[in-house]
Amino acid sequence: MKVTRILGVFVSLGLVAALAIPLASAKSQANPAQAASKEKGMHDKMQAALDSLNLTDDQKAKVKDILADAKTKRQAVVSDTSLNEEQKRAKMKELHEAMAAKLNEVLTPEQQAELKKKMTPAKEKPSEQP
Repeated sequence: MKVTRILGVFVSLGLVAALAIPLASAKSQANPAQAASKEKGMHDKMQAALDSLNLTDDQKAKVKDILADAKTKRQAVVSDTSLNEEQKRAKMKELHEAMAAKLNEVLTPEQQAELKKKMTPAKEKPSEQP
């Protein structure tokens, strides 16, 4: 009787594990799509903000190179299977900070301030008093 009960527990655990694997796999497959969508949204927002800064032709060329380099590095991080999600987030933060530093080298102080203002999410902006 004990053997039957123990066997039943193992079978139950096996079924739970068998059901959990496809769910975990589906979840991990959804994340790249969400990340790509979020990345596209951020890229579009960044591009619109940069377009509004009245960049010189020289600045435009440098910014284009900076963004292309950042995109390549982001894609490498996203596709790096040796990193877990926390490590990827940390690496992405590093890449973002490096890109911001490079952009600040190209932009004037006024352009930097305007870009920062445009890239600040609405929820972080101070509410205007009537």
